[in-house]
Amino acid sequence: MLKTRNKLTFYDETTKIWKGVEEPCPFDPNQSLGKLILNSLAKTPSKITQISADIGVEVTCAELRLQAIRIAQNLTKMGYRMDDVFTIVANNGPLVAPVVFACFALGIPFNSLDPKFTRTDFAHMLGLVQPKVLFCDRETLDELLEALKMVELKPLIVLFGDRVQGFVHAEDLTKPTGVEESFEPTPIEDPSNHLAAIVCSSGTTGPSKGVCLSHSTCIANLGIFYECFPEDIVLSFSSLYWISGLGFLILATLTGATRVITRENFTSDLALELFEKYCVSLCFIQPEFLIHIFRNPRTASTDLSHLRMCPTGGALVTEDMRNCFRRFIPKAELMVCYGFSEAGRAMFHTKGNYHRGNSAGYLMSNCLAKIIDDDGNALDIGQRGELVVKPKYAFMGYYKNEKATTELRDSDGWLHSGDIAWIDEDGFLHIADRKKSIFRFRGIHIYPNELELVIRSVPGVVSVVVAGITVDGTDLPAALVMKAEGDELDANQIHQKMKAVLPDYKLLHGGVYFVDSLPMTPNGKLARNECRLILNTLYHEKKEEKLKTPNKK
Repeated sequence: MLKTRNKLTFYDETTKIWKGVEEPCPFDPNQSLGKLILNSLAKTPSKITQISADIGVEVTCAELRLQAIRIAQNLTKMGYRMDDVFTIVANNGPLVAPVVFACFALGIPFNSLDPKFTRTDFAHMLGLVQPKVLFCDRETLDELLEALKMVELKPLIVLFGDRVQGFVHAEDLTKPTGVEESFEPTPIEDPSNHLAAIVCSSGTTGPSKGVCLSHSTCIANLGIFYECFPEDIVLSFSSLYWISGLGFLILATLTGATRVITRENFTSDLALELFEKYCVSLCFIQPEFLIHIFRNPRTASTDLSHLRMCPTGGALVTEDMRNCFRRFIPKAELMVCYGFSEAGRAMFHTKGNYHRGNSAGYLMSNCLAKIIDDDGNALDIGQRGELVVKPKYAFMGYYKNEKATTELRDSDGWLHSGDIAWIDEDGFLHIADRKKSIFRFRGIHIYPNELELVIRSVPGVVSVVVAGITVDGTDLPAALVMKAEGDELDANQIHQKMKAVLPDYKLLHGGVYFVDSLPMTPNGKLARNECRLILNTLYHEKKEEKLKTPNKK
């Protein structure tokens, strides 16, 4: 492991602010993202830019560019303009990219939602955004129709996938116009304040909010999401709902790489098949998915020699996971990233030999960061507090929610992450926990992440959430555990492991409870509020059962 301080990251002992290196953006942020993308596609017309693995169809840059232009022109003929907002609910199908690029070219922002949303989730965001056009997969149509009834909206619905009588299909928008050569993207006067995309906040502690990203932010941040080269074959299972999905789409297109797409959800078998078949070199993959790959018996016999980098993030990546990665994919680099949608980018990352234990890496270029206490005072190296960051380009605010915007971004432009963390002497970020997840037991702060890290080390544990159960004025630490199928793991094994490494006040006084699966948010993160409710119910059910059961003499 190499040191980063005064080389890749810098610390001001007076202000207690960390600073990443300053680097120029490879693409001018002061322009239309749509114009930039269409110009990039025009540079290499014959190159394959997209491969649809589900149907085996390859699309060149020229073909994709033409599709985007035709969609833009046909939408314009239908009367849609810059002041409108669209919604896209789709997996990574062959016509999703040209629709997105058409929106960028017309200056029409879109809100991307996850196809796995419930109708209530859909209704919440549709009611907020009020889209004029709704693009969606056929599979989500019925649920979306119910959601639209709930908010009394009647947008134009355009389908991907199977056709349905009475509905426009995305292919209908790719019909020739006869004036494709004369197309010019809609001029955007101020790209830094012109809305390009509305992505959803994580939703881990409540309903999702609409995170507004400008054309400039998308170019400056998502256009340099990770290191990507023209010869790369890029795979991401993330839909546009994930900022990683949107980032990979923009990044690969601007750098001239080839994207492999699939409408199928992740499975380790599918991932291994695509890695080998298409010689994938760059793939964003969630930590949870990495574990599934490590446990798949096929991994050892699959040719993964073309993989050069796997960025990952969204959950803790332990040193054990890094070691597993080295064992199975020794030629590739595992890049751990930390960021959030409001920052519009990853803020910290590991790179090459620049990593340390379970840390989230060091501060990336064109970013500032500091740790603050509850009063907003900057803390010194090694002290725990809330992480706040200031990227050069960040979000414009939450869509139609000024109150939430001012709560997250203070008057000096610092974005409050909501994460309790510390930064060590070499500039590596260590996440303790979400601020809202921390609870008190006997007056002492309990950081669930610390307890979960120990529990995950117990053989047979697949996933876990620790939360506090309020009883008699204090919060009892309790664990909701998902174990491997068929495993005979019991609560006593977890209790014994905890007793061996943690003090009494960090033990699971509220109990251990096993479930078949843990509730997740639509973007794949653990739904901690729901887990806490489940724990509370299970605890009280167990308590009532004990009261009903006579004591044995």
